Amino acid sequence: MHNTSSEIFLKSVGTGPAIVFLHGFLEDHTVWNTIYPDFVNAGFQCLLFDLPCHGKSRFNGEVCTMQYMAGCVSAELKIRGIENPFVVGHSMGGYVGLELLRLMPVRLTLVHSNFWSDPETKKTDRNRVIEVVKKNKSLFLNESIPNLFAPVNREFRGAEIQTLIQKANRLDAAEIAAATGGLRDRRASYDLMNTHKIAIIQGSDDPVIPNGILQLELAKLAQYPAVYTIDNCGHMSFIENPQGLINHLQTIVFQ
Repeated sequence: MHNTSSEIFLKSVGTGPAIVFLHGFLEDHTVWNTIYPDFVNAGFQCLLFDLPCHGKSRFNGEVCTMQYMAGCVSAELKIRGIENPFVVGHSMGGYVGLELLRLMPVRLTLVHSNFWSDPETKKTDRNRVIEVVKKNKSLFLNESIPNLFAPVNREFRGAEIQTLIQKANRLDAAEIAAATGGLRDRRASYDLMNTHKIAIIQGSDDPVIPNGILQLELAKLAQYPAVYTIDNCGHMSFIENPQGLINHLQTIVFQ
């Protein structure tokens, strides 16, 4: 566990074929604590990053792009001589995983993530978030993080939700804004979906990526990817249904 030459924090556990875990917006590497031990025990090396603007990885700038984040991850993997790893990307981490695939061969799984760019209405919302965060970071976090969960899970996952909010509150408002700008400006990756075997894990009740929208976007692809659904789950399966996420990842990794 250390800071690397590319100024990105990484925790590496286990030995064997590599699985890279990339967390989502406002998270850090610890969100995978319910997931990665099963894969270490199964003989994998698990690499858990704090992406720039998150956890222990800092960023100074106005917009932290997905390309920049992917470049940091790629540099560290190359330093370690890791080739063709499995990559598991949650939400924003999936966007970073897609950009990483443009830099090096990886076997990518998108977890509550997607492959299209923000529509103009969403870009406007991102800009609003940037302004709100600069004025009242805590207000934004207290409103947005609970809404990532399926309604049925919000009440009895209250302790975990508060932990997520407390950790996100430690982030600098400028870094949250920079990452939000990166989300807003990300490019679509239909080309990658059509030319690579990319798996998708989706929550049945994901409020961020509704299944109806996912199905419309999947219909635009020349090839249909493998899609795995976790029942009674929103956007945060590693909390809402970690065993369901583990089961699907095992199917993907061991197939």
